Amino acid sequence: MQEYNVLKQSGNIPLRASENNMWGTGPKQFSKIRNITMVQIKAIFLLTGILFFMTSCTEKIDIDLGTTFTRFVVEGAVTTDTMRHHVKLSKSIDYYSQTDIPAVSDAVVTIDDGITTVILEENDTLPGYYETPADYYGIPGRIYHLNIELQEAINGQTNYSASCLLNPVAPIDSINVVYKEEWEAWELQIYAWDPGAINFYSFYVYRNGDLVTDTINEIGISDDKYFNGNFTYGAPVYYFIKDDPTENVFPGDTITLQMGGITEEYYYFVYDVIMETFEYRNPLFSGPPANISTNITNGGMGFFTAYAVSYATTVYEE
Repeated sequence: MQEYNVLKQSGNIPLRASENNMWGTGPKQFSKIRNITMVQIKAIFLLTGILFFMTSCTEKIDIDLGTTFTRFVVEGAVTTDTMRHHVKLSKSIDYYSQTDIPAVSDAVVTIDDGITTVILEENDTLPGYYETPADYYGIPGRIYHLNIELQEAINGQTNYSASCLLNPVAPIDSINVVYKEEWEAWELQIYAWDPGAINFYSFYVYRNGDLVTDTINEIGISDDKYFNGNFTYGAPVYYFIKDDPTENVFPGDTITLQMGGITEEYYYFVYDVIMETFEYRNPLFSGPPANISTNITNGGMGFFTAYAVSYATTVYEE
């Protein structure tokens, strides 16, 4: 499950590890160089001149980004795991703000699957975090509706909602961890069947019980364009980077992979977040910033998602 896996950057590890990747190392990269046309050569000379001009005349410019109106932000998920699922409510802040993100407390938050409705309770020690009962779990095929009633309006709105279909997911056959000397990283590989329909996946990685992919920028996502209806033989889904001491893998370490069957809408939400916050984004050649997709009503931001999960575990051996 390779396309759009978000990999941490180190050396020549590509952002996308797709089967038709032309930007990694190896012969494919040089074949692209050999195919440069005269038009491209002229463009390169023009670009070189522009860059020379830009680097020759420099002036410090302070850009005042100003302020913007406050937006309501929702982050929440329901999975097939039996656990306390949570929904986080907060307000947006300005880009250069030095204040903490303000939580939204005292809201009435419910989740309805068309059969039962549960009321989420706000955590006593984590303001803005609303939790289901500990025995709550999602059921594939049901549509989960989130409803939020605020005590105080944000942008004139006190009611926000979102809905998401909980898709099933195939079981993982097995996983494997292999050290890649040329990339100085440990590659986590998956072996699994993909059903014949169009599917989208998320990947969370644990090492010795601790979540490694603990931010949205580190979540692996993939569609099944290159393996629809087939068995994946060791497709890479994550890289543990050797240069990062917190990611080093040692013999005896237990590695667990969680695979989720996400919706297309959530897939593109995560993709949008990654593209807009990617640390190596080039402001000169990248497209203009764009609004990140959402399924929250009334001008809210964020996403409420639901998905089935499957797990596989391995113990690393050199």
